[in-house]
Amino acid sequence: MAPDGLFEVRRDRRDGAVLVIAAGEIDLASSPELRAALYDPETRADTVMLDLREVTFMDSSGLGVIVGQHKRAREEGFRFRVAVEGATEVERILELSGLVAVLDIVDGSDGLLSE
Repeated sequence: MAPDGLFEVRRDRRDGAVLVIAAGEIDLASSPELRAALYDPETRADTVMLDLREVTFMDSSGLGVIVGQHKRAREEGFRFRVAVEGATEVERILELSGLVAVLDIVDGSDGLLSE
């Protein structure tokens, strides 16, 4: 967990897939760092999962990063999944935006490789 709501992002490779774990607040100041982590060559894989379960706040700039990654996944042919279970603020903004109907949302990082 990021200290005092500060943003933190890290990567973990599992069985050929990549897990990008974000923690803290995703806003106008931190969203470029999240985008950079998702676009980093080390994040290339058949499946990329963005784990937002440790995110305490997300504004529209965070939504923009997610939408951009979803579009990129469709264009480049990789699976993009999002974990939000327990991150009530993130779940709420995804529901309000209608993205829950579009994104591949899973319960947790255990859903990374499952169908």
